[in-house]
Amino acid sequence: MVKVKDHINRATELTALSVWRLIQEKGFTLHDLLTEEESKAREKLIDQAGVDAMYAALTDIPFVLEVVGSEGRKHIHQYGEALPTLMGTFGSGDYKLDMVNDVVEGSKAAKLNTSGAMSVIAVGSHQGLMPTPSDIDYMDKLFGPPQLKGKISLNKPIEENLATVVEVFGIKPAEINIVMMDRDRNAHYINACQKFGVNLILVKAGDFLPSILSCVDPKEHKKGIHLVMGIGGFEEGILAAVAAKALGAVGEGRAWRPDKQIEAKRWTIEDLVAGKKEDCLVSISSITGDNKWFDLPRVTEKDSGNEVITLTVDSSGANINTKTHH
Repeated sequence: MVKVKDHINRATELTALSVWRLIQEKGFTLHDLLTEEESKAREKLIDQAGVDAMYAALTDIPFVLEVVGSEGRKHIHQYGEALPTLMGTFGSGDYKLDMVNDVVEGSKAAKLNTSGAMSVIAVGSHQGLMPTPSDIDYMDKLFGPPQLKGKISLNKPIEENLATVVEVFGIKPAEINIVMMDRDRNAHYINACQKFGVNLILVKAGDFLPSILSCVDPKEHKKGIHLVMGIGGFEEGILAAVAAKALGAVGEGRAWRPDKQIEAKRWTIEDLVAGKKEDCLVSISSITGDNKWFDLPRVTEKDSGNEVITLTVDSSGANINTKTHH
């Protein structure tokens, strides 16, 4: 996996660098007042720059990488058209892997040059990642640290899961950090968490990075006990599930769509990521930085070149590295 890791990290790094350069070139700022059409056009421009860069970085890799999911398709329901996505098969050779990507996770942050944009690739064994269903854009999720594996589940009442967290870690409810998308569709989770007395962290966008944090042993990140619950993007759920499988953490999901006319079957980590643990790898390269969940500074310009910070998650753990690109 070492050579695979090098190529995958290079792909997210070069994608992050390309998008950052576009942001700088266009002068995007938080103070830009955008119409709906301007906002859509800017996100499309950002995602296209990311897709082009990632495509170029993966073209000649010495193994076969088949894309089974790429964030952007669900924007059909928001904008009437999909944002640019990276699909297809890349590379050559006998070794095959599957991939899910989000070329620019946090494109809304990228278009205003605010914290939270990153480039993400997750890989797993060939035919070992759940492909994005044609009719499902969202996933009801549960992610938590390794100590809770086999002890909490989407099949159990929320209150029972929270009581288990209290028991396992010997903490008070207020010491449990529950991260959730601030959406009406999560109202039942929000109400239950508020009644139980946890520290509820509602986010307007981006449940992916807190999902990664929740899968890391809290003794390592020393930021307290974190779990992610509730309904968010499908691809982000698969990306996080690869990290959960690699780290031996809690990772479950359920299909969700607005009309709710689906079978609400629980997907275990083995359903979401059926492949081998040792094939699981998530590469996250920071574009505009993150200081809340991990220490991931934005792309920075140095005399020696541009520094890109990448968080890599695999069976060896979660590690942050800096790479300089000229």
